Amino acid sequence: MHAHGLAQYSPEAAAAFSFPSKPESKHETLPPLFQTPQPPLASICPQRWPGINAESTKMLLKALEDNHTRWHIFFNYRRFHNHVLHHLLAIWAMGASANIIWSAYETHCVYQRPAFESPSHITDHNFKEHLGDERFYAAYSDFFASELGKKGFARTFEEYIFAPSANYLAEPHSEKDGHPEMMARFIGGLLHPLIHIGCGAEFGLLGVSAEGLGMTAVHPATVQALLPPSYFSSPMKAGTLHALSILALVAKDERFEHIKMTHEDMLTTIVSSQGEALRTYAEMWDFGVANKDDVAKAVEELAWLNSIIYGVGGVTGRKNNKKAFNADFFLMHLVTSALFIPSLVSSLYKNPHAQALLLRSYFSVSLARYVARGRPVIDIAKFYSGTSGLLPSSGRDVIPGPQPTPFEHTLPDSESPEARAPNSWLPIVQTALVHPNEHLCKTERALAHFASLYGLREQGWFAACKQASVATENSKLEDAERSLGLGELDGTLFLRMAMLTAHRLGWMREGGSEEGWDYEGFYEK
Repeated sequence: MHAHGLAQYSPEAAAAFSFPSKPESKHETLPPLFQTPQPPLASICPQRWPGINAESTKMLLKALEDNHTRWHIFFNYRRFHNHVLHHLLAIWAMGASANIIWSAYETHCVYQRPAFESPSHITDHNFKEHLGDERFYAAYSDFFASELGKKGFARTFEEYIFAPSANYLAEPHSEKDGHPEMMARFIGGLLHPLIHIGCGAEFGLLGVSAEGLGMTAVHPATVQALLPPSYFSSPMKAGTLHALSILALVAKDERFEHIKMTHEDMLTTIVSSQGEALRTYAEMWDFGVANKDDVAKAVEELAWLNSIIYGVGGVTGRKNNKKAFNADFFLMHLVTSALFIPSLVSSLYKNPHAQALLLRSYFSVSLARYVARGRPVIDIAKFYSGTSGLLPSSGRDVIPGPQPTPFEHTLPDSESPEARAPNSWLPIVQTALVHPNEHLCKTERALAHFASLYGLREQGWFAACKQASVATENSKLEDAERSLGLGELDGTLFLRMAMLTAHRLGWMREGGSEEGWDYEGFYEK
């Protein structure tokens, strides 16, 4: 039998392949995996858009169950991740109909790898023996489903990602590949394990959490240099700087200049060569988890950080001036993953150390990814100047395609572009819902959430935020912050980015062609 992509399997995975992939009795002893999604955990978590109904929810759960049963977590032997549930949960939460949800699922089915049974079961006794081996994904997923059913999400998440025993062993067994390093697996690659588990945390879906933890277990550990053993055994000490101040220093650090594309996995290359420097920067961050306000502040800083890297860097750091925006595929994942930090950190409210470890580790890998993509130049003033025409205040029709004809007395007047598109976010969401690219809806959903929370920030908020924190007299730091233009930041950043992203991927609903992401990075030639 030949299945789609089977010729691309690794030899080990191909040898383990069987059909049918999973017997119907497989999950008889496991708890229910896919039930109605739960409400958001906290006010800082993404909220749901109108449009969700019983029909769309039933279709969502049908597709998630089918995906769980039929397909592997990697759709090729290079460990490219199955994005089905990321796509479907995003558009369901944004109000997609049942028909759109199933149509979106069908676009993924044509290239997935069939699921296959693992060579053996995973238990407490052999848990560490098969880490990093994709053949054992199904076994790890089932193991975690059982653990989640018995212990709940928070306790399972803490035990298998953040606990010292899940990361560093007192006496590692070399024949069993050393330390388990689950946290390094969790934040590695393109942050897909974090995103997948984040979906489980946000929507309260046990099956999704089990898949994400299973993916983590078979994911390679490549960013260990960012996570020394002391992080797991000692309290986290806060630094003194705002996350954006640290970004300014990294953007001007001469050690990260003249980066050239030397390897396909540049993140591993940069972490290996600059891990200590990046970790030192991450340890400068002033954040806390003592209360909900502290956590909300840290979450906000991460949202601004990664939005600036992707959005501003994509405009002012681009090497190809023929494009208005370099919508970098890798930096885009910083934005989509930041959406799940609120749900993940909220789920850990009983474990402050795990909360702190999550926030700092995510911060450090975000800085590493920024450097690994060539450290695009960030010039916020230039970005704002060049994107002012994307805002409704420009007096232009900012949404492409056919325009409605407002009746007289429509507010503010029938000839105003704002009468035709009074809220730019609504057509952005509409076009993202029906665009076949699974990353567009995720990006626009993240940016819409950030705008809903931080859109009220006025120009100058960063300086006021710094004054409310620890004052630092440092001319080098102030020069770096001024160079980036942090004083120019306001809450329109997220709408500008959402418009740029929609333009780059194509307004298909409005009649535009389907376009794609950019992959060349920001490297020196």
